[in-house]
Amino acid sequence: MNIAAAVIEGMRSELDTSYQVMGVGIAVPGLVNRGDGVVRHAPHLGWRDEPIARMLGEATGYPCHAANDASLGAEGELLFGAGAGQRNLIFLNGGASGIGGGIIADGELLRGTSGYAGELGHTFVRSTGKPCHCGAAGCLETEVSQSSLFELAGIGGGDAGELEQALRRNSSEAVGAEVARQLEYLGIALRNAVNIFNPEAIVLDGFLGVLHALSPGTLDSSLRSQAMDGPAGQVKIYRAALGSDLMMIGAAELAFAQFLADPAGALAALPLSKVDYVY
Repeated sequence: MNIAAAVIEGMRSELDTSYQVMGVGIAVPGLVNRGDGVVRHAPHLGWRDEPIARMLGEATGYPCHAANDASLGAEGELLFGAGAGQRNLIFLNGGASGIGGGIIADGELLRGTSGYAGELGHTFVRSTGKPCHCGAAGCLETEVSQSSLFELAGIGGGDAGELEQALRRNSSEAVGAEVARQLEYLGIALRNAVNIFNPEAIVLDGFLGVLHALSPGTLDSSLRSQAMDGPAGQVKIYRAALGSDLMMIGAAELAFAQFLADPAGALAALPLSKVDYVY
């Protein structure tokens, strides 16, 4: 927390004094209770029941708000990216921590009872699948994974762009077979989501966007052949547009939304030293 607080203070010191920091948004790859900002479980970070929002708020003096990273990504793409202008959207992000999802229904993020809705990475896609850290087996993120693609591409890691370049350079049968296999299981998950939520857009980020770019017609064909005619005929698949800034934009929007909802209350929550120049 002290390191994060120091980074935030350093960034604040570089801002023009006419700008006011209203809060801090935190994007977490895990289950986050949106009501209290407690991270219930983030397995790849080793966190369980961590009050991240409260801890960072105490360290910085700013109001802090935490939410699932993919949910924030969905809102970011809806407002500023590939989903702009849409009202019903499914967002999936694939990265080192697995696969996360966010669902936009009638222009609003679908949160569920505690903010845990959208965990599309844990939808069931294979009856003989691998065990998942969630306790189940055959989850989407156990069958569709970034690590196996990096291994086949012959690189130790990198971002989505580097992965895509490496896979395009490697024309081996093994790479082609693995890409096809992962697209098959991703198609199963998307079919289920399309039948349930009837979106007009699906936005894929991270290595999922790479898979779609490597074989752009595969997922569309999968939906047309497997999903119900009505919803399948209405949906389009897009690659996320905001790149590496996506989660940062979503987190910033999370913090700013609190101010828009209650401007007076948001200002009152700031220490006097942080609002003494606000008129």
